[in-house]
This record gives sequence, structure tokens and C-alpha cells, in this order.
Amino acid sequence: MYSQKAFDILNSSINNAIFIDEKAKDFYSGTDINPDIAEEKLSFELFDTFKKNGKNLAVHKFEKSNLDEPKTLEYLFKGKDLILLDWELAEHVGQEYSLKLLNKAVSAPYINFCCIYSSSTNFNQIPLFLDAFFSGLKTEDFESIKNEYSFFEINDLDDIVNKDEETISKFITEENINLTDFPIEHLKTKSESYLIRLIHISLNIDKFILPDDTIRKYEVLNTGDNSFMINNTFVLTLKKDFTEDSDITKLLQRISEVIIKNKGSFFQLLGLEMQSVFNSNERFIDETILKSSTEALFQFRNHIKNDKTFGTIVKKLLIEQATLKLRTAKLELINTDFLNFKSKELENNPPSVEDLFQLNVFYNSVSVKSLHPDSIPNLNFGDVFKDNDNNYYLCITALCDCYEPKKIDFNFYFVKGKEFQNIELALKLGDTGFISFLPNGKAIDWGNLNESILKRIKEPSLSNSKDDIKKLQNDIKTLLQIINKISTKQSELGSLQYVPFYIKPKVYNVQNNKLIDNKIRIWDITNKYTKEEFEQSLNYFDVEYITTLRNDYTQRMANHAFGHPARVGVDFVKM
Repeated sequence: MYSQKAFDILNSSINNAIFIDEKAKDFYSGTDINPDIAEEKLSFELFDTFKKNGKNLAVHKFEKSNLDEPKTLEYLFKGKDLILLDWELAEHVGQEYSLKLLNKAVSAPYINFCCIYSSSTNFNQIPLFLDAFFSGLKTEDFESIKNEYSFFEINDLDDIVNKDEETISKFITEENINLTDFPIEHLKTKSESYLIRLIHISLNIDKFILPDDTIRKYEVLNTGDNSFMINNTFVLTLKKDFTEDSDITKLLQRISEVIIKNKGSFFQLLGLEMQSVFNSNERFIDETILKSSTEALFQFRNHIKNDKTFGTIVKKLLIEQATLKLRTAKLELINTDFLNFKSKELENNPPSVEDLFQLNVFYNSVSVKSLHPDSIPNLNFGDVFKDNDNNYYLCITALCDCYEPKKIDFNFYFVKGKEFQNIELALKLGDTGFISFLPNGKAIDWGNLNESILKRIKEPSLSNSKDDIKKLQNDIKTLLQIINKISTKQSELGSLQYVPFYIKPKVYNVQNNKLIDNKIRIWDITNKYTKEEFEQSLNYFDVEYITTLRNDYTQRMANHAFGHPARVGVDFVKM
């Protein structure tokens, strides 16, 4: 059932494709198909089968000069749903050209699928070329890996490098390979199979192609089965089938079978289906707004007198329109029959802690990136930052004040958080504690419970002796430390420690609310009463943008934080 759903969604989503091959048929050459060149016949048959199924396929006969022609590159990728890209665009040396074109494809945020479509004799080596090119590592990095594992000969890993995780893990144990000493620090958390592939590439680095410094670094996820997620584009390798692929149904079926093996395929297909809903809808703007006039809209703009605010309001109208369109859509992937089928299929396959964490990241936050390089985002409600001491800061300043910071003299409200070390416990607590799940792999606790408990016992009723009070405070501290070390099977009492009494709002001055190089500078303005005088401490430091919490999650914490100073305290006579 899942396979059929995937095919149906893929079939409805792919309407504009392009086949890029140096041996493709040049349709405007005025010559007949050369029967000795299989790609000429294949390109013609692909074009024909796409057309008969109501889809558009552009066929491009590649030339090296295309790489230096911006308009040609725009033609190749703009508006395309699927790229069929030959691997050797000039025999063996053409691998570098293919990688450069692939880099252009994954740089385009609207391309969902790019298929390395090849009959190359080194087809099985293509994933290793992708690993090397998109790893973000330089020649000296590969040299350091090679030096660390110099006890390997060049061909020692040939037979193991493309095996499954279990086989590779067994090989590492048997050969006593120490991956904890892997020389590239930020890669130590990657899978064992990926690190083994990098070692293999390092030993054979002269065979592979590395990008120049102008190539951007991307998030690359090797999903197995010779497929990758590169910068949100699904990249798969597919052998050319010169007989079957002239039938578009069989070609798309082959592609969909690779896609559904990717563990993130459900979300990818769900996104494709949503895109199809918008694309197939008769129009985005409906008759309600069309009954108004341009004059009325600009009268409203003149009344607002602020284009930033006006633009935000217009975008909110469009978002609401999109929400209404999607609300009434019938998405096949959330059909009850299919969901029941999939739930039963997965009932004995529990997700990992990492999988659950990543799903919460998706629920919880979205990283804001400007659609235009010259557009620098402003500090906004829900933005999360981190300082050099691993403290986190969440902006809870009202959205209207974020748009017009002059109204608040650039004094923004934040809450301060710290890393919650026990990820499994964080997942169990859910929204019981005020915890956020961030894309940098950290769970952040915004509460202030431990401090609250200690404040509550500053005047205990058991004794007025300073020594007794101090002893009691130390006992409480010790108790809290013990509770923190309890395993994830927390008792109800143990979990209560993570229900914060309050979230403390704090004011920081932000002179420049533009996120320049992904950072802002904040000023800690604190008035402290000492020796009958106010000591004003002005400390500034830079914090780096991490992500933006979704509105509901931020608002929940803002409500809790601003509720704290509104609370009423009462005094009783104490024994």
C-alpha cells in the first residue's frame, strides 16, 4: 500500500523534468537518431513517454561550456521537479562536470529530486564520490584521516565500504578499529559506516574529486541504498535501463521504490502532496479579496505608515489563505485506512531516541533563513540564541515591539535557559517541563526550579538558627543532586523537580536588532542595590542565532514568564 501511495504522489508531483546527457539527442540538429548511440534513442523515448502522460521533459545535450553560462544553468534547473543527470558528462573526466551540475541542482531550494542516471562502469563508486565532494572536508582533512589510519592499505576497505551498518560494525569490532580518535572532531558523532567510507576515501583520495572553496557546505545525509539527502534535495543513483525506462510508469516506480526506503520518506512525500494541493488548486487568491480594490489596499498601507508592518500583515493574510486551502485538502498519507495499515506495519519497530528527538525539533522550531542573500533578518519573537558559555536566550518580546524596537528603547525581553542533559527524560516529560528541542541536537530547560526551591527555604519554619538554616539548605542541594542522577525511570516525586515554579523574564538591550553573520550583541543591564547605592553593570556579549521556536511554544513560555511578576505574595506569622 505504501509503495502505491508513494508512486501516486510522485506521479502527481513530477510534471517538469529534464534529462541532461552529453550523448542525448539534439532535437534541433535536423539529423536522424543514431542507432549506435543508446542515449539518443533513450532521450527520444523518454521525451515521448513524458508527453503522452501529460508531463514535460526537456532534453539537453550537455557541452562543457554550459558550466560558464548562467542563463543556460537557469534553464536547466528553474521550475524543474526532477533532474535526470548523467554521471560522466564527457566520458570519465566528465564526473567533475556532473558534480558541479549536481551542486547547482541542490542549491536550488525548489528541486525535490535529482537522479544520477548512469550506465557507467564505476556506477557503484558514485556514492563515494558524493561523500567526498559534499563532505565539507578539504585535502588536508583527508590527509589527517589517512595519517590516523595509516595501518590500512589502499585496498583494505574495498569489500566492506558499501556493506550494511551491522556488517560494518562487526568488522570494526573484529579489526579493533578505534573511531573515537577520528581526527575530525565534528564528525565523531556520525555513523560508523560513514566514517569507514571517509577513511576509504582518504586512502584513495587521488581517485576522488574535491570541490573548490566556492562550493557551499551542505547538510548531507546518506540514507542508504545509494541515496542521499543533500540540502533537502533527494539525490539517488539509478542505472539506465534502455528498455524499461521508455515507460514513464516503470521509471517513476523505480524511483519511488528507492524513496520509500529512506527513513524520512513519509515526511518528504507528505510535503510533495501538500505542494501538489497548492499547484492543482484553481487559484490562490479567491473572490473574497478580489471584491476589494488596489486603492483600498494602498489606503490601508498609507494608514499603517510602516512598510515592514504592512508587509507582515499582507503575508499573514496569505498564510491564512494557504491554511484554509490545506485544511480542506484530502491528503492520501493521512487517510485513516492508510494510517492504520502503516501503524500495524510499524508496531514492532519502535523509533530510536534520536528519531523522537528530531520529530520534536520539527514540531518545536524552524530555522529562519532569508530567501535573498542581501536581506538580513531582524531579531524576532521566538528567536533562540546561544552564548560562548552555552547559555541559551529566547526572545519573548511582543511581536509588535520586535517590529518597532524604538517604542521599547531597544530593551528586549528574553528568558535564559540551559542544556537539559538527559534527553530520554526530556522526551518523557514532554510539555510538563518548559523544555525546547533544538536543531543543534540540544534540549534546553527554560525553567528555574532549583533556585525557586532554595528561595522557598530561606526562612524555614523548623528553626531560626543560622546554622540549622544553612544545614537544611545544603541538605536540599544534596537531595536535588541525587534526584538528578536517578535513572530515566523517574518516580512521580523525581519528575516533580522538573516542573518549574516560574520562568524568569530578563531585559537585555539590543542596540542593533539585525542578525549580522547570524549574531547579535546584547547588553546585560542589571541594577544591584549595594551599600545604599545602585550599582549599574553594563556587560555586552555576542550571541549566535540557533533557531526560532514556533509561535505556540514561545507564547506558552512568554505567558508563564510574564505571569510571574503579576503574582501576589502574602505573609503569615511563622513559628
